Amino acid sequence: MPESTRGQRSLVWTLAVLTTVSYGALYYAQPLLAVAAEHERGWTRTQTGLAFTLALLVTALIAPAVGRALDARGGRVLVGGGAVLGGLAFMLLACTSSYPAFVLGWLLAGVAMALTFYEAAFTVLGQQVSGAARTRATLTITLVAGLASTIFVPLTTALLSVGALRAALLALAALLAAVGLLAWRVLPPVGGGRPGTPGPAFGPDPAFARLTLAFTLARIVTVGVGLQLAPLLLAAGYAPGLAAALTGLLGLAALPGRVLFVPLLSRLGALPLTLVLFVGLAMGALLLHFPASLMLMVVGIVVFGLASGALTLARAELLARRYGALTFGAANGQMVRSVNLAQAFTPLGMGMLFTWTGSAHVSLLLLAGFALAAAGVLLTARRLGAGGRWTQA
Repeated sequence: MPESTRGQRSLVWTLAVLTTVSYGALYYAQPLLAVAAEHERGWTRTQTGLAFTLALLVTALIAPAVGRALDARGGRVLVGGGAVLGGLAFMLLACTSSYPAFVLGWLLAGVAMALTFYEAAFTVLGQQVSGAARTRATLTITLVAGLASTIFVPLTTALLSVGALRAALLALAALLAAVGLLAWRVLPPVGGGRPGTPGPAFGPDPAFARLTLAFTLARIVTVGVGLQLAPLLLAAGYAPGLAAALTGLLGLAALPGRVLFVPLLSRLGALPLTLVLFVGLAMGALLLHFPASLMLMVVGIVVFGLASGALTLARAELLARRYGALTFGAANGQMVRSVNLAQAFTPLGMGMLFTWTGSAHVSLLLLAGFALAAAGVLLTARRLGAGGRWTQA
């Protein structure tokens, strides 16, 4: 049930701000907070890494339940409450020096991530906005939230330098609580259906299983390449400054990829465009096999970054078009469980593969193969799904 144009604008910008703060505080600030915790409290990198890995696993495991709840109840309580819960988690981290309490704090942060990251925001958005307006709104949210690392890495660094770990955690907790209260004020109290009326149940079909496999393979590729790019450049003899700049280019290229997605969507359609993006991941990964050529590395990084950034929109677009607003949360949540579990275990897998082979080139070939396999799986999903269901608004 669409709102007024002004109401839609408030909804979109509230979700954009909320996802930016949530990603910035709960995800991108974590490495800096972990190092500070190691220095101040004497913990090891394994201990801080384990806590964050458990948080990511919680996010993945509860995703289906969160999606169903958002379909049934809307986002005011769940999304707004999720940001507040993230603030409470950081308050716990600030007020304790106990490692079990530290782990508990990150487990709560994992719940907050599931309630405030893109998946939840896109579900709430789809309940209120449809068609081309939804696509443009999704673009706005991802463009703004794409700046989360740019904003929160230097912000967290400054907070840690001024007031140490406790002050930084409390400041980030205050930001999370503030956006939670903003969401509580702006987001609609109910979802896309009639209040008190149970919505349609989501039943995964064969096409959904193929979509899930395709996007799971793609997430392994994007995480795997992101983990290995800087070490690959340094091993190839690039200066640290240039290696850092090229690594940053990978994230920067994601933004124009998202901008280009919208006009290309109207020309190509959701499924063909997603196929192109998967092939782009494969091409980018293959070009990274030639670190001796700076030009090829730049082209590979840009192609990979463009495709990776646009895939954030492609997944939401395909699910919204096929399954509709009333079951989008359940469908997205079920897919996210597989995708995020793969994300959580990819660093371990890439590390083991590097240990066995002593080179990043084998893993890059494997990742390029995964990207092409994702394209092949998506083609089978297209044959399984009725054509009209991929094109509905």
